[in-house]
Amino acid sequence: MRLKYLLVMLMTLAFLFAACGKAEEVSPGITASEAGESEAGTQEEIQEENEEIAMVRSSFFEYDFPGPADCNPDRIGLHVGEDGSITLAGKPFGGFGVNYFGAFAHYWYGDYENQPFVEAFRKLKEYGVDFIRMPFGGYWTDYYEAFSRDPDGVLSYLDRVVEAAEQAQVGIIASLFWHDTALPQYLGEHRSAMGDPESGTVRYARDYAAAVVSRYAGSHAVWAWEIGNEYNLSADLCDTVDWNWLSAYPEEEPSGFDYYSSEELCVFYRQIADVIRQYDGWRMIETGNGEMRPFAFASANASKHMKKETHSWTVNWTLNTREEFDEMNGRMTPDPLDCVCFHLQHGTGDGSAAYVETMKPWGKTVSQREYFTAYKEAADRLGKGCIFGEMGDFLDMNGAPDLEEHFRSLIDDIRASGIQIALTWQFQDFTDAGNDGMKLRVLGEANRQFAEEGLYPVDEAWK
Repeated sequence: MRLKYLLVMLMTLAFLFAACGKAEEVSPGITASEAGESEAGTQEEIQEENEEIAMVRSSFFEYDFPGPADCNPDRIGLHVGEDGSITLAGKPFGGFGVNYFGAFAHYWYGDYENQPFVEAFRKLKEYGVDFIRMPFGGYWTDYYEAFSRDPDGVLSYLDRVVEAAEQAQVGIIASLFWHDTALPQYLGEHRSAMGDPESGTVRYARDYAAAVVSRYAGSHAVWAWEIGNEYNLSADLCDTVDWNWLSAYPEEEPSGFDYYSSEELCVFYRQIADVIRQYDGWRMIETGNGEMRPFAFASANASKHMKKETHSWTVNWTLNTREEFDEMNGRMTPDPLDCVCFHLQHGTGDGSAAYVETMKPWGKTVSQREYFTAYKEAADRLGKGCIFGEMGDFLDMNGAPDLEEHFRSLIDDIRASGIQIALTWQFQDFTDAGNDGMKLRVLGEANRQFAEEGLYPVDEAWK
């Protein structure tokens, strides 16, 4: 997934450069009153509805959020049952959506009155695609700088996105902390601080999660909560010989403390999921994990033997067995998270223009359908849901004459695996040109098939 990270970073830097002359005036410095009093209404309504609940002031930013309270009494959004089945509006749900990274993450850099997501949501509905995955935050440290300075101003931008999604009836899987390096670096801490509940990183993240979840838990637009994006791909990769696993440290050599173990990552997952559950006892919570590393079990065990003084260890690259694959999916989806997540790029894999349809995750060659089914089976054993959070990007196959054929085959294999929810890595900012339009058309057809089978209760979710 490093190619995707590079694309996201390049797009974000481009927006930063373009906004450098106005950022202080437009997004980071805007106040709630400047943005419009109506956008601040959400927080006021929550406060009115929770008059009996004491409000809490964050230690990191000037923002009041309610103490632990049920902010989703109407049971809005996706829900995972005790058997791992996913429902919407009380009915079994299956569907395909898209990733829309820039809906908020790029919008808050720009013109408050220019709202490209409004037209994007309208077009998605035309295609029959009714939900998206998007970050409820920015990519890099500048986002936390802006949020700390003026949380109401920044959130007024997110209010607009959520309001537009409500009006268009587009559901959102909301990712709270997209990039794992951004928050600890903003706070001057190492990434291993995620494993310390008393660190600034965890305490800030808890306050941020409380502020955002309590603000939007009552919105019909929010269908599920996600903690971050592919954090597991960085876990357990510390190597005292070859410091080559970290990006975004351009001015200094990282230390062992800039790496985190699976155990430390799961501390962060549990801490944030606990906060989400304090405000929303219903909606699905998932990690945002990428593909399970083929050596994840051995490397996770190796990190348990770290040298405490240097926070370093030697990575073990031994491949997982199938049983270890299942175990690691369980470890990396700790309670109260209730949905196993994975991402997988699709394409040639080596630039050969020959589409890769097989994988070798545990020393055995399997078809992509078998591989997808393995995630679903691992989730079933845990009694948890399963979401394919990013699929079908085909970044190295644009223009290939057989791309639609492969995309349709991918959709068929996902359905055959039993996975209920999958989202294509569709765009940074919305477009339906070329291959993107093809994907939207195919996804819409697949969603109509779900509807014909009585597995797409989207209309009921908005009643």
